[in-house]
Amino acid sequence: MSRTTAALVTGAAHGIGRATAERLAADDAYDVVACLDIDDAVEAVADGLDGGAAYTVDVADHDAVAAAVEDIEERAAITAAVNNAGVSRYFWIEDLEPAEWQELLEVNLTGQYNVARAVTPRMFRRGEGSLVNVSSGAGTQGSVSGGVHYSASKAGVLGLTKGLAKQLAPNVRVNCIVPGLVDTRIGDPEGDEETDNELWTEQGSERMRRMVLLERLADPEEIADVIRFLGGEAASYVTGATVNVDGGVRLAPTQQYLMPERSVRPDPDERRG
Repeated sequence: MSRTTAALVTGAAHGIGRATAERLAADDAYDVVACLDIDDAVEAVADGLDGGAAYTVDVADHDAVAAAVEDIEERAAITAAVNNAGVSRYFWIEDLEPAEWQELLEVNLTGQYNVARAVTPRMFRRGEGSLVNVSSGAGTQGSVSGGVHYSASKAGVLGLTKGLAKQLAPNVRVNCIVPGLVDTRIGDPEGDEETDNELWTEQGSERMRRMVLLERLADPEEIADVIRFLGGEAASYVTGATVNVDGGVRLAPTQQYLMPERSVRPDPDERRG
């Protein structure tokens, strides 16, 4: 008799998390797709999935995460987990109070630790499993729109990933993705609905788009595809990796952006003609 398996996705109510939960549910690789989010909209997301299960949980709450994982494990063995939940807010360093610093790190970094601590020891003892953490270009280059606490939290995710990959090898694979600008609520030039904090102006967002080599934002589904790959058997020899899914923005700026008058690139429409 085959074993009942589950995937767990945090921050599943919107954006990358929701797209990832939908991708995993469509895969038929998991009997249960557990969707965790502090936003109770996660209930509707899970209701729309085959095998979906909703948990209204703040990832910063260690005991609540542990209880949710315990409940999931009573139904199915978690073989893949995705640490996606996160928030971003901008503060000038002088205005960045200790309480704000702590609150954001509790979600973005400690939240990933909480999930890893609840999930990966079980995976290790069973001899298999995969954890995918979501970081950000802010963790490698500093944030454009978020505060320094956001950059620090996302840099911490990179270190957490590498440390876990070493501790949990060879039984559990741990990898990290670094998305670029994604068409989600957190990157919306009109502001992040969860924080009422305008992270991007329309002009700033457009300038950022022009710096992306692929000249557009990513769809959440494009990020979800990479997460699904890293979490599945197709990536069975990948661990401790940091995978950029950023449209090439880390290579910006380009000649076309800085000095369009000197660019000798042919017009794509003319080439097709």
